Amino acid sequence: MNNFSVVFQNIISDLKTNGKVSKPRDLEVVELMYSGYQIDPTRPIANFNSRKFNWKYFAGEMVWYMNKDTDIDYINKFSGFWKGITNPGTNEINSNYGALLFGTQLEWARESLKKDKNTRQAISFLNQPKYQFEGNKDFVCTMYLNFSIREDKLDMKVQMRSNDIFYGLTFDAPFFAVVHQHMRLWLLETYPELELGTYHHYADNIHFYERHYDLSDKITSEDLNGNQYSMELNKPLFNIEEGNMIITQHGKEMMERINMGSDEGQEYYNNILCEYLNIKKDD
Repeated sequence: MNNFSVVFQNIISDLKTNGKVSKPRDLEVVELMYSGYQIDPTRPIANFNSRKFNWKYFAGEMVWYMNKDTDIDYINKFSGFWKGITNPGTNEINSNYGALLFGTQLEWARESLKKDKNTRQAISFLNQPKYQFEGNKDFVCTMYLNFSIREDKLDMKVQMRSNDIFYGLTFDAPFFAVVHQHMRLWLLETYPELELGTYHHYADNIHFYERHYDLSDKITSEDLNGNQYSMELNKPLFNIEEGNMIITQHGKEMMERINMGSDEGQEYYNNILCEYLNIKKDD
């Protein structure tokens, strides 16, 4: 299966070939309705000469998610994106995926698979009816994760209602791949022969905005030799017991090192993530 950089190029080509122009909130986008793509959960990083992967933001996002923190003060050190979508009159958002997943939702999926290897009920929900309120600028993009085991392979489907490929998907893919790999690590005690399967990414609406038109052209014309990465976790960053998230020593060390480097550059965060997520650069 191709690395995610190739898949990302294919998504752009798909949008350019089959997509339509729309203007939600009067902002022009090229969008495609009801599409799906297969991602190798061990190759989920999209990295290009014209758009390098933002290791610093991904590192900050991982810590923010693991803290299950809906306040934006911490993540603001890594990106100003969240400032514009806080809930009315607050400093909080809804889309901290750790707060939504790292507890009963992932535990339900794991325990469902433990009880029945062929279950069709191993679903973890993110978006919820409580987010349907007037003035909500952060209407959670991910609807659910669905895990399944067939032929001793753990597959995962991520269902999005809406997905911006530049601001969303490039970080969604590695994050959900981390979740996918954690689920396998947790299940190995029950199913020692279990392998990682395919990450299926589906979106009711996948798109990119007019401001990225030129960048999309540059990315699709790139030769991807070099600067690609694999990621194969060998230790969990956290576990879940009785609905509670318990961060492992491995996870605590990663978080502490990321927190110490708030003013450091991309290489600093790349080195930490490579060490703790077992990320390796292709030869």
